[in-house]
Amino acid sequence: MSRIKFGTDGWRAVIAEDFTFANLGLVIEAITLYLKQNNSSQKGIFIGYDNRFLSKDFAMHCAGVFSKNGIKTFIASESVPTPVTAFMTLSMELDGSIMITASHNPSKYNGIKFIPFYGGPAKDSITKEIEENIKIVIKERQNHSKEESDLIDKDIFLSEHEILKKGIELNAAKITEISDFTDYVKKLLGMVDTNLIKKAGLNVAADTMFGAGSVLLPKILKDYLGIDAFFFNNFRDPLFGGRLPDPSNKNLAGLREKVLKDRMDIGIALDGDADRFGVIDGKGIFINPNNSIAIILNYLIETNQFNKNDIVVRSVATTHLIDEICSENGIALVETPVGFKFIGEAMLCGNVIIGGEESGGLSLKGHIPEKDGLLACLKMLEIRAYLKKYRNSLHISDYLESIRDKYGHFYNIRLDIEVHQDKKQKIVQNFLNLKGQKINGIMAAAVSDIDGAKVVFENKSWILVRASGTEPLIRCYIESPDAEYFDIIKKYASEVIRNI
Repeated sequence: MSRIKFGTDGWRAVIAEDFTFANLGLVIEAITLYLKQNNSSQKGIFIGYDNRFLSKDFAMHCAGVFSKNGIKTFIASESVPTPVTAFMTLSMELDGSIMITASHNPSKYNGIKFIPFYGGPAKDSITKEIEENIKIVIKERQNHSKEESDLIDKDIFLSEHEILKKGIELNAAKITEISDFTDYVKKLLGMVDTNLIKKAGLNVAADTMFGAGSVLLPKILKDYLGIDAFFFNNFRDPLFGGRLPDPSNKNLAGLREKVLKDRMDIGIALDGDADRFGVIDGKGIFINPNNSIAIILNYLIETNQFNKNDIVVRSVATTHLIDEICSENGIALVETPVGFKFIGEAMLCGNVIIGGEESGGLSLKGHIPEKDGLLACLKMLEIRAYLKKYRNSLHISDYLESIRDKYGHFYNIRLDIEVHQDKKQKIVQNFLNLKGQKINGIMAAAVSDIDGAKVVFENKSWILVRASGTEPLIRCYIESPDAEYFDIIKKYASEVIRNI
């Protein structure tokens, strides 16, 4: 119970070890207490869930706990993406939403995200309140006898069978099933140029990685955009085919092979809960999130889809190619700590043209303040259609090269280095002390502690060192516009961390 901690995007743990019905019930009790403490328990809660093992059962358990605490609950009739769950919060004007998912983690994990009334990830202040409430709930439980506690646990648990076997039970439990998500689809389609996409005659392959986007993405492409796409893994497999449900370069080999073999325009992919995305262009080249965000930003500017007062928000670990594009076009840029909750908070102001992070999170102005992999994929389809019609059918990777020719080529990598827990702070402090020092003749001009230690050099290279909050790891991000210096600081950072 003491290990229930909310990270950058919810609480995740191994199923049947820490992620149990009992511990999940504690979290829901704590969220219920938070809602009541903040007078936000009257409108109700929406519950979504992904395709993981027991996800629907966990979701129904959450519904039972909320119901027994007098909170009206709406639950998805089938698995839905995290961005859909966030959207329903706003669309239905609810007090918040719960998403049962461990995102792109291995199949043995599950997790929970709390999405407050504003439709984005819970802020640190909110998750800290919930964590404190867990302690209160545990203390209250300890004041009961074992027999009373067993009755409480039994009383708050409602299985799917128990809830759905009679309509009267469903109504009595204040639980309503939701199966219509067309408002979300309409919102999504309103964010892209559907006519351009339809007229382009795109040949598309997609990998939904057995995840929560397996139903909705095919429906959008076929029924709304008229694209007869080829789909990989668009059915439920709680083991995700034996791989991580993460749309990374190494996990999209099958998608790449299909795109190349059939000479397709583009391959798109979603992670386990469809809030992250991956792209393979027509030449079989993986377009990583750093580059995808830069491409979409450049396209929005090129096609005049922004206002002069708009700003761009990126995480501290995201490419500075975005900074160069903003600087050249007179657009203000805001840097946040890692975690889309910080980007989402900035988006609440309403003038963020694009918010993105290198791990694959992206949202656009006018949409939810939560990352949306489906939106990112549709925007990349629009860009491919634009290049096909107006730029001599230029491949997306070639479009990226034209952007680099104009703004610079930024080489980047993330290293996950295993370290002893008690060495983390010493490593971070070591890099915080680098200001004014030179690495191979280039001075460290600035150091930021917004999230770990970020060292920015005079030649626009940078190193970011962050301590993982859940694993014995240091995450080290390195970027440079100079290929030779990139190799130098990569070797330097790696050696310093390992030596400490």
